[in-house]
Amino acid sequence: MTFYMELRRREEKGREKGREEGLKEGKAEGRWATLVELVHDGLLTVKEAAKRAGMSEEAFRKLVTH
Repeated sequence: MTFYMELRRREEKGREKGREEGLKEGKAEGRWATLVELVHDGLLTVKEAAKRAGMSEEAFRKLVTH
């Protein structure tokens, strides 16, 4: 394998990793937005939303109000 071929392969791997990380972050943000929306609509309690988010009620309330 030539130097340039190896360089290109490494660049592709870096792009793939970046896409995977971006997708993961996007899913987490979408989940968070959904939990907040469900609480605002009265379909989910703050307690339940905090539990699903893996945080305390107090921490969830702070993030929702800011």
